[in-house]
Amino acid sequence: MKEDKKNIELLGKYLSGNCSDEERISVKNWLKQSPDNQAVYDKYKQLWNYTASDVINTTVDVDKGWEELNRRIKVAEHISVDLLDQKSILRKRFIYALTRVAAVLLIAFGLFYIFNSINNQKPENINYVADKIHQQPVQLEDGSMVYLNKGAKITYPKTFTAENRKIIFEGEAFFEIAHNPDKPFIITSGELEVEVLGTSFNLCTCSEGEEMILYLESGKVRFSAVNTENGAINEQLILLPGQKGIFNKTNGTVCRSEFENQNYLAWKTGILVFEKTPLSDVFMVLEKTYDLQIISDKSIEGLALTACFDNETQESVFESLHTIFGITYTINDQIVTVN
Repeated sequence: MKEDKKNIELLGKYLSGNCSDEERISVKNWLKQSPDNQAVYDKYKQLWNYTASDVINTTVDVDKGWEELNRRIKVAEHISVDLLDQKSILRKRFIYALTRVAAVLLIAFGLFYIFNSINNQKPENINYVADKIHQQPVQLEDGSMVYLNKGAKITYPKTFTAENRKIIFEGEAFFEIAHNPDKPFIITSGELEVEVLGTSFNLCTCSEGEEMILYLESGKVRFSAVNTENGAINEQLILLPGQKGIFNKTNGTVCRSEFENQNYLAWKTGILVFEKTPLSDVFMVLEKTYDLQIISDKSIEGLALTACFDNETQESVFESLHTIFGITYTINDQIVTVN
């Protein structure tokens, strides 16, 4: 509301010719920012011209106008009945003062309605589903970049509102959020809410599994469990770089822990690093990275892998495992059988 009033006063000074050079430049820059601003100005000017030149060329103080109006009413009530001519004059002045005040109120309420209508317009939303791993990011209106893993879904406004930058997300993606402390970036995914100012992180809110996990690369985020019915925060914590936040879908709780392994981002970077990693854990990473289902028997128990793979195919990785451990495997579409 304060911003609306400020704009009203500044446009009024601009149209009446009472603004400074700095204010005049400010109005002109504001008009260039968007067609909506120009539309507001045109409406204002139309209302301003409608009130007639004697109102436009007079600096009107609404509060003083009402005080003058009340004073004239009291004077009129105490005038003698014999002074009919004077009452007629006062009546004309009363009507004139009332007209001036009404004109100013008309402009004020008219412009408030225009500003309010523009601010309450619902932004146009864009819905996108990634049918594959995207090396090229989705670029949002504020300059933020979102790298989507296969199956990830994102809903975001074509233009962010003045209050925040809010999107709806499901799946897995790597976010590079443009820094803007005045407009927090908010991601909602069911009962999970993530609020950031400017940072980079990997977020996995996939429908399968019991957890939603955020790996924070840089910056700071608020990681919260929220009530989807009323938006109230049930539990929250602050994450710092090198920490991961975990939301448990079953009990609705959040927790954090440190992480060192970077394999969570292999779907994007193509780089896998293992150091004395149990082969069962290696298979879990490969399933996630290459979108596989790996079926293995107990023959892999006790085996651990130390290796690095840089943008290698799944066939190349399993051939390396065959060379290192002597295991055999078959690949049928996205199902791998190991024995």
